[in-house]
Amino acid sequence: MKKTNTVRPFGIRDKVGYLFGDFGNDFTFIFSTMMLMKFYTDVMGVSAGIVGLVMTIARIVDAFTDVTMGRICDRSRTTENGKFKPWLRRMCIPVAFASFLIYQSALANAPMTLKIVYLFVTYILWGSIFYTSINIPYGSMASAISEEPDDRQSLSTFRTMGASLASTAIGVILPLVAYKKIDGITTLVG
Repeated sequence: MKKTNTVRPFGIRDKVGYLFGDFGNDFTFIFSTMMLMKFYTDVMGVSAGIVGLVMTIARIVDAFTDVTMGRICDRSRTTENGKFKPWLRRMCIPVAFASFLIYQSALANAPMTLKIVYLFVTYILWGSIFYTSINIPYGSMASAISEEPDDRQSLSTFRTMGASLASTAIGVILPLVAYKKIDGITTLVG
């Protein structure tokens, strides 16, 4: 007897799943865009100019790593999980670990050179290597989920909704827990 593979019809489950995937993906990215400069200047004591320079260098590195990751995904062997899902599984632990490392305050009293090197290495690893290795395959996955243009368009819409939800959660809830008035001055508390 011949066994046939049946594909579950595309539906709301796919859309909501894609929404929450981008919610998690963008949660870490938006959190870093909103808080990392403040963390490094106020908690770690690194000048805003140096933090900005590191972030600018990371964007230049991204110009190459984004294209490289796209090429790697294109050339990846298709598995039973497709071309893109294996990258998400492979890189979820490294990106989570790098996310943890960029916010470590244990070096707050270390020499400035060490703090700058640590910032540079962890930020490049997190954003330009590990985040890229999740975000590029994730964005490309929509084209592999369905061949129908309407399905792909709805995935894009739901992905945007996930990013908006992450942005709202961080923009509204985070300030309520991250800041406290101390002697009448609003202060980042950790």
